[in-house]
Amino acid sequence: MTVVSIGDMARQFTSLRDGSAIKSELFELAESLSSGKVADLTKSLNGDTARFSGVQYSLTQLDGYLQVASETEQTLGNIQIILNKVDNTRARTVESLLLVNESSTTAQVDEAARASQSSFEEMVTALNTRIADRALMSGNSVNTTPLVAADDMLAGLQTAIGASLDPATIIATVDTWFNDPAGGFAATGYQGDTGGPIERRVTEDQSIRIDARADDPAVKQVLQGAALAALADMLPGLDRAAKVDLLTNAASQLYGSASSLVAVQARVGFAENSVARAQTETGAQQTTLRQVANDLSLADPFETASRLQAQQTQLETFFSLTARLSQLSLLRFI
Repeated sequence: MTVVSIGDMARQFTSLRDGSAIKSELFELAESLSSGKVADLTKSLNGDTARFSGVQYSLTQLDGYLQVASETEQTLGNIQIILNKVDNTRARTVESLLLVNESSTTAQVDEAARASQSSFEEMVTALNTRIADRALMSGNSVNTTPLVAADDMLAGLQTAIGASLDPATIIATVDTWFNDPAGGFAATGYQGDTGGPIERRVTEDQSIRIDARADDPAVKQVLQGAALAALADMLPGLDRAAKVDLLTNAASQLYGSASSLVAVQARVGFAENSVARAQTETGAQQTTLRQVANDLSLADPFETASRLQAQQTQLETFFSLTARLSQLSLLRFI
């Protein structure tokens, strides 16, 4: 019978390889026992890692949706703050204008008109708010400030009115300037996007629409009322009666715009609630998937401890045999 043997050098390399394998397995088991996770997931799953990879991919997607939802929530919250500022200014202006009547003195009328000019400027400033250098009321044109300066709009209105001193003509001109789809406010007042609303995908099958802009009809109605009242102090040659007429009409417009503005705030609030629900659902999905991933990578402490003990015994046996073999010599053999 033919006997195949290996040389001493080859045997030494084989011994080193076997010892390294035993120690490597021992270190992996020790790491698994201390961390509670398998050190080699592929080996633990017998090479079938598709499910674990799918879970990790889903978790990455959910992280992305949560990030978008968080940014959307902040955007909607800031838009709500802007609309609240505009509404508060509107309410304060209405209270001031409702005190103006036929018996008001010229000083009282002029003071109400000057206060309205400040109110108009406050509204425009609020609507032009930028967060992280992004305009909130410009629709998709986040790099563009939605409205021109308040002074510029009032100057444009004065130009459109010209030398007219008739309250009815002035009121009609201001109405046309704000509501003409091809001129006035649309052409020189509003600078933002006029296309579709912003769409933010916050879950795999749900998108949030952000459609509150500075050119919303409800917002324009508020601006129109405040601008009309401001013009009572800016148009030269108006008598007290004409100013009272303008301020009274402006008060009526501002008072009537409340419900429309509330409707815009309600739309934003509904979107906020939808985002909050989406975040809750996504968080629940993440919890479930993390548990699945944890179960797949979890090391059984009893099994791991048993295997660790066996590997330790095997390593001790290996070292013992290696020591015995290293003491062999021809002299001892004979």
